[in-house]
Amino acid sequence: MPLCFGAEAPWSALVPESEFDQRVELTDDQCVVDESHFFVRGHIELSIQDSNERFLWSVWCSLSEQSFAHMTDRWEDPNRDGDGYFGWLCTSLPGYPSTLHLATNVQVRAVGLVPLVELQECEHPLYFDQRDGLTMARVHDLVHELVHEQS
Repeated sequence: MPLCFGAEAPWSALVPESEFDQRVELTDDQCVVDESHFFVRGHIELSIQDSNERFLWSVWCSLSEQSFAHMTDRWEDPNRDGDGYFGWLCTSLPGYPSTLHLATNVQVRAVGLVPLVELQECEHPLYFDQRDGLTMARVHDLVHELVHEQS
């Protein structure tokens, strides 16, 4: 059963596809739109209760220009592990009320690993799922919804 789902990129909410080449710089892990909107891809990890596995949401977070520049300067630095940045979640996640613009902490990990995205404390079901973990029944429901959504 797949346990990682997410969004390809954040640009589609900001830019029509016909303008992509002129306005968007996109890699697997970073995105810049109009040289003024800065995004990084990370994972929200949700533990699965009574299991050693984790359910992963691959998400995009917006960062300030200063934070994005700092992160980019240290992207290949072996000492980057532990850097943290404030960000706003910019990915809609199925199975939840709106997840757009939830406050996050983006924690950089070792080179080769995408950052870990932790929601700041709030009254949102995704925050509670990150804090408390998912039941296996909830995982099955999410996977079922996501797999059928993609077909």
